[in-house]
Amino acid sequence: MKLKELLKALKSYEIQGSEDTEIFDIQYDSRTVRRGSLFVAIKGKNADGNRFITDVISRGAIAIVTDSPSPYTLSLMERGGLRVAVIQVPNAREALARISAAFYGQPASKLKMVGITGTNGKTTTSFLVESILREAGLNPGVIGTINYRYAGKVLPAPNTTPESLDLQRLLKEMVDSGVKSVVMEVSSHALDQGRVGGCKFDVGVFTNLTQDHLDYHLTMDKYFEAKARLFTDFIDEGRAAVINMDDPKGEDLSRRAVGRVIGYGVKGIGIGRGKENIYPKDIRLGIDGIKGTFMTPAGEVKVKSSFVGEFNLYNILAAVGAGVGLGLPVEAIEKGISDMKNVPGRLERVDAGQPFTILVDYAHTPDALERVLSTIRGLTDKRIITVFGCGGDRDKGKRPIMGKIAAEYSDIVIVTSDNPRTEDPMRIIEDIKAGMTEARVIPDRREAIREAIREANEGDVVLLAGKGHEDYQIIGEEKIHFDDQEEALKAVKSEK
Repeated sequence: MKLKELLKALKSYEIQGSEDTEIFDIQYDSRTVRRGSLFVAIKGKNADGNRFITDVISRGAIAIVTDSPSPYTLSLMERGGLRVAVIQVPNAREALARISAAFYGQPASKLKMVGITGTNGKTTTSFLVESILREAGLNPGVIGTINYRYAGKVLPAPNTTPESLDLQRLLKEMVDSGVKSVVMEVSSHALDQGRVGGCKFDVGVFTNLTQDHLDYHLTMDKYFEAKARLFTDFIDEGRAAVINMDDPKGEDLSRRAVGRVIGYGVKGIGIGRGKENIYPKDIRLGIDGIKGTFMTPAGEVKVKSSFVGEFNLYNILAAVGAGVGLGLPVEAIEKGISDMKNVPGRLERVDAGQPFTILVDYAHTPDALERVLSTIRGLTDKRIITVFGCGGDRDKGKRPIMGKIAAEYSDIVIVTSDNPRTEDPMRIIEDIKAGMTEARVIPDRREAIREAIREANEGDVVLLAGKGHEDYQIIGEEKIHFDDQEEALKAVKSEK
C-alpha cells in the first residue's frame, strides 16, 4: 500500500520524504522491522521507540512515524532528499491505530462490534454475549482477558485488549475467517492509550467502576474518564450504550454517552437518557442458579442460568442489554443465556470427590472479592476458608481493603502470594494484614492451598481467589507455571 493512502487516515501530520513509498508492513517493535516496514515510534512503559530510529533504518524501515523525534531523526528531516520518509504527528499511539486500521482495510467496519468496559464482570459478560451472538447466527470472535478466540482458533492473551496494530491485524484475520461479530473486553489502559482507535462499536457496555489500576491512573476520576471514552469517542449516534444504572457513575455516563442509552439495574434503576431500561420483573437466586423474567425495550426475556449470585445477575442483565442493543431476537438472547454453563476461573468448582466445596475465582479487586464472598455467605451456613493475595507492582491502596473484606466474610483467611513480581511478597502481605485483626500467613501459594484443604471439614467452602483462569505466577521477572485448580486437585488427592 502506498504511504500516501495510509496518511489519509491521519488528522494532521508533517512529512519529510516521499509519500509515494510502498509500505509492506507496519511495526512498533524495532526488533520486528524488516525491509519495507513503516515504523511507528511509541513511548512504552520501559522503552521509547525514538531511541531505535538508527536501528530500524538499518533493518530496512522506509518510513518512520513519530511524535517526539530524536536529534538524529530531526537531522534526517532537515537534510531533505531522505531515503526514508519521516512523518511527525501530534500523537504516535493515535497515529498507529489509524494507520493500522487503514492498512488492514478497516476490518471493524465489517463486523458487529460489542465493547465491554468496567472494573468487574467484563469476562463473564463477554462469554454470555458470545453465546447470544452464536445463537443469533453471527459467528462471534472474542478478544479478552482469558484468550482471543475465533473460528475454532484459541490464542493466548498477552493483554486484555491488544495494542492497536495487533488488534487490527486480529480483526482482519477474523473477517477473513468468516467471523461476523466480535465481543471485546476494552480495558481502561487500552482506552487511555488509544488502542481501539480505528474501531467503532455497535454496542458499548459499562459494568461498574470500583477501585483498581490506580498505580496507572492515579485517581478514580482519571480511571473513570478513561472508561468513559468508550461511550464518547468510539460509539456513534444510532448505536447503543448499555449502562449499569445502579453504579454511582451510571447516571453521569448516561448523560455523556453518544447514541441510544439502555440502562440496566436491580435497585429501582435511574431512568437515564432515552428512558429505555432492563430490570428484573421476578427473579429467584439460588444455589442452582438464576431464574426469572427481565423487562426490556424488546419485551419480556425469560432467564434461566446456572450462574449464581447477584453479581452474575448484573452480568446477565448487561449481556441481555447487548443483545437488545443489537436488535437480536428475544429467543436468541434467552437461549444464549441458558446455554452458557460456566466461565473459566469465575466461581469455578474443583471437584475431586471431596466432602466440601472448592471454588476458584479471579476476584482481585475489593469489589469483586466482596461480591464473591457475600454470595458464598448467602448460600452456606458452614465455614468459609479464603486463600488470597495481591499482585506486586500494582495498586497498593486496595491491599488493606481486601484484607478487611476477606476477614469480614470468612471464618479463616490465609494470606499468600499472587504474582508478587518484583516486590517482596512479605511486604505485600503486611500491607494486606493492615486491614485485618487476624490471619494466617503462608507466602508459598502452593502450601497455602494445601493448608486450606487440610483445614476444610464437610460442607465447608474453600475459596481460592485472585488468579482464576491464570496458569502462572510472576515472581521477580520470571513467569512460572502455577494453576490454582491443579494445585487444589493435587492437595485433595494427597489428603485422601
